[in-house]
Amino acid sequence: MRTLDARAWQVHFTDLRTPVLSAFPRLHRQDVEATGDDFDALVHLIQRQSGLSASEVHERLREIEVGTHDGDLEIREAGSQADAEPARASVEHLRIEFGFEEAERPRIMELLRKLDRHLQRWSADAVDIQLHVKDRDSLAQKVTMEARLPNLPRIVATSREQVLHDALMDVRDDVLRQIKEQLDRRRG
Repeated sequence: MRTLDARAWQVHFTDLRTPVLSAFPRLHRQDVEATGDDFDALVHLIQRQSGLSASEVHERLREIEVGTHDGDLEIREAGSQADAEPARASVEHLRIEFGFEEAERPRIMELLRKLDRHLQRWSADAVDIQLHVKDRDSLAQKVTMEARLPNLPRIVATSREQVLHDALMDVRDDVLRQIKEQLDRRRG
């Protein structure tokens, strides 16, 4: 048995699609099929879909072992699905800082849940999101959310809405907008 590399992909790409899709569940089968036997195109596709670097993609692909036994192809995926797929980022990983009480966390998570769809492209350990409020419940109230995401500039959203609920929705929408803009620039 040997690890999945460019040579193994070129020879056995048709049979290797299923373990690759299993290791990277966010990929679409038709996109993987469109890469044909081009290993570099496969790596690039996984990078775009997962937010991982090329070296991280290669490392994850090496967890798939390929070999032949009595002329038959054998494929073995290292570890279980839980081992192969790291935890995905979500608002659950948000660091709530000054100005909020931990008891408010469930309500805050509910309001910010819309971010999850975009955050899940990255692994949880690669993302840092912070939320804090200054001068809470005053005319000078300022809510700030900062996000550090792989391969993107730091994202900062602030709101001076006086109603806390509205301020949270405001920073959530601004962070979403900035993530979309940065991803479009990266693709463009």
